[in-house]
Amino acid sequence: MIKKVIPIIVIIALVVGGGYYAITQLMPSVDEEETQINYSTSPAFRGDINVGVNTSGQLNASYGGGIRVPQVTDPDFYGISYVIAEFIAEEGDSLTAGDPVIRLTSNDLENRITELRGTLESRKDQLAQLLGISVRDIGSVNPYDGIVITSPIDGRVTELHAREGEELGSVIANIIDDSEVKMEFKARASDYEALYVGQRVLLKFDRFEGLYEGYIESLNPNAVPDNPKDGQEFGVGFVHWGVIRAKNPGLVQPNMGALINIPISDTSDAIERTLVDKGRVTSYVDEKRIFKNAISTEELIVTEVLVNQRDYVSKDQAIVRLAGAEVRLMIQNRLDEIQRIERTIGKADEMRNNLLITAPMDGVVAGFWRSVGEVISPGEWVGDIFNTNNMRVWTQVDDIDVVYIRQDAPVVVTVDALPGEVFEGKVSRVSQSGQDSSGVIKYSVEISVSGSGALRPGMLAQCFIDAGESLDTVLVPIEAVFEQNGVSKVEILKEDNRVETVTIQTGLINYRYAEVLEGVAEGDLVVTGSTSDLLPSQHIQGNDRLLPNN
Repeated sequence: MIKKVIPIIVIIALVVGGGYYAITQLMPSVDEEETQINYSTSPAFRGDINVGVNTSGQLNASYGGGIRVPQVTDPDFYGISYVIAEFIAEEGDSLTAGDPVIRLTSNDLENRITELRGTLESRKDQLAQLLGISVRDIGSVNPYDGIVITSPIDGRVTELHAREGEELGSVIANIIDDSEVKMEFKARASDYEALYVGQRVLLKFDRFEGLYEGYIESLNPNAVPDNPKDGQEFGVGFVHWGVIRAKNPGLVQPNMGALINIPISDTSDAIERTLVDKGRVTSYVDEKRIFKNAISTEELIVTEVLVNQRDYVSKDQAIVRLAGAEVRLMIQNRLDEIQRIERTIGKADEMRNNLLITAPMDGVVAGFWRSVGEVISPGEWVGDIFNTNNMRVWTQVDDIDVVYIRQDAPVVVTVDALPGEVFEGKVSRVSQSGQDSSGVIKYSVEISVSGSGALRPGMLAQCFIDAGESLDTVLVPIEAVFEQNGVSKVEILKEDNRVETVTIQTGLINYRYAEVLEGVAEGDLVVTGSTSDLLPSQHIQGNDRLLPNN
């Protein structure tokens, strides 16, 4: 029994002794703590502090817009279409604003220009004829000079329907060149074989002495039934009709008849035969009637009549003059129309000389939607271009870092794919509310990047968001700063080993240092830690043995 009790007593003694040792050796007395506090300090010093946030994200190109066929705003060119002739740029090419991308052609535009030029020449000819001037003098026309109606040919005035001070009628004048006449004739089968176009004939007019020279101008090879004469039931059979052109001896007029004689040669006046049927004068070779509607449909007043009926006039000789407000307005309207057509032609020529689609901005060609040979209309989109000079990075930061980020803060951007190159950026948007992402609160940040053609959408970008810097300022370790009732403070160790708590005003703070604007001077020893901050179990004496010495 005693043998069992003795080990138990020894064990209890060891436990009690060990506990006493731990209490006396590992937990010093209160007085000892107060008199043996050790402080860890760091002197406040002058230096530079830079605050920022590192983050990363993929580059996204700003949508620059489409590559587009120029719009047509002029109604004169509505309906114009183009054909893609050539792609000058390719997908992925880096372009600057104004670089050619696609070359076009347009048959519609060419046809429109041809049509406009034809209309212009017609309008100029009409006005020149109206004013009695040359087309090349159109540019010097003065509407106040009025209209001068001129003779279109050399000839005799056979009709004149113009009176000074009266409104102009529908027919102004009739001018006849009676120096030559035309005569119809018929040749029977027996005579036709001896006739040919261009053949010389000799004409004997009724009541005129002598023979007059003429030439067969046309001869119909197809025989037709002859018309019966008065009192006959049937004609003489089939005949060939022809036309003779001859000089007017002076008094020959339409409806006069003449015998047609065939000379034995082109140089002789000896007659070989005479056609059975007489020829009859049908008209003069040239006859022009001048109508008012060729000038205007408005009421026009005659101010001066410059010739008389039956006068002989020369081509372009003035016949009648018109003036007044209505005439001036009419001339001005025609001049305005000519100028408008000229301006439209100028625009068309400019469009033809610039059938290029160019890049609307600096960027990279994202792709084309059309192919060579396709017909496209003005205003259609044919491709996309990305603006790589203004790219975006969308990233996220946690709730600790977001306090350092401000709107428009500068950002230094580097891209893994382009080592050594640095791009400028800035914070364009910071979200004001965070979102829970797998238990961590994240805030969205958008960074705009001033890029270059070397950048591509999807590249990984490393971004340093600069929150500011302060140069040659007083700095203390971040662990020396603590808050008390919302006020920043530090402890300063004095020479007599006394600790003084002071209030400070902080500036920039990063993960290592805090800028002190007020409250601490350079060289002050700020407390960064002390033995009083240790738990009782952390107080270990220098003797590491478990049991005391003897």
